[in-house]
Amino acid sequence: MEFCCENIWLNIVIFAVGTWILVKGSDIFIDSAAALARLWHVSELVIGLTLVSIGTSLPELATSLYASFCGESDFIVGNIVGSNIANIALILGIGIVGAGRLQFSRPILTRDVPLMLGIFLVTLLLFEVTSVPGKNGSMIPGINWIGGVILLIGCILYILLLLKNGAVEDEQEDTEPDTRKPWVHFLLVIAGLVMVIAGSKAMVDTVIYGAEQLKIDTMIISATVVAFGTSVPELAVTVTGILKKRYDIAVGNIVGSCIFNILLIFGACALVSPLGINSFTGYINGYIMLVTGALLIGFMAIRKKELLRWQGICFLIFYLIFVGFNFRDVFCKIFG
Repeated sequence: MEFCCENIWLNIVIFAVGTWILVKGSDIFIDSAAALARLWHVSELVIGLTLVSIGTSLPELATSLYASFCGESDFIVGNIVGSNIANIALILGIGIVGAGRLQFSRPILTRDVPLMLGIFLVTLLLFEVTSVPGKNGSMIPGINWIGGVILLIGCILYILLLLKNGAVEDEQEDTEPDTRKPWVHFLLVIAGLVMVIAGSKAMVDTVIYGAEQLKIDTMIISATVVAFGTSVPELAVTVTGILKKRYDIAVGNIVGSCIFNILLIFGACALVSPLGINSFTGYINGYIMLVTGALLIGFMAIRKKELLRWQGICFLIFYLIFVGFNFRDVFCKIFG
């Protein structure tokens, strides 16, 4: 069953409803899984760096896995790369501008962000050294199952690193006691996953159909519209973290999500179907992601403890340039 139709306006409604279901399902999953972790006396630091980051990456994981079974490689690459760019340049940029001064702990600068940048670089190298069959039968840059295994091993190692370092701190519980039974949270986790899967199918089906009808490259739509939609959970967590003055959660969520987007989602999808880049725009977007990560570590290195509002403005301008680059052909048709 396809969640799309010939009416473009109805497709927009289906896309919007799918996005809401996707985000709401992710929210239910995160809250319920975090409640289970607290019941099992897991450190909140570990919850924030692993569960929250992976949880907010659930929309990307669900949409990308579904697209991989459909053989839509451009959708996957565009979604993940676009989400990482949106996480840093758009969402973190909004957070910095809103906070004025966004503080962060030194380990984020010395460990997590350099690791994120290194993962970006390794991923681009995997695309450069490996070729996979493209849509027209020719060989194109891509990641095969071997690259997928490498990325998934990296994901496991990163989680072990977080667990090892997270166990050092014993954070105080400042939330109200949860009186619900564990089995209730299990049911909510399952319900959240079902909503995520259904919402992701609605988004992917309508985007692919719309791109075909409007003759817009799937890579462009997934790197911008879908990437923003699947990054809404990160936006919610970042804004909430800033409002509650939990700045490390706000920044750590962004960095952790970018890392898991590559290691977990690219890794898992490459095992299902080879990931190939069929367009020049998708190829350049990968390097834009690398520049975005380099820009973040460069801005962090200036003050080594906080990000400033002018840096947030630079991020937002950079994101507008990214969107403009992706829609350059569309703009030329409209204004040309």
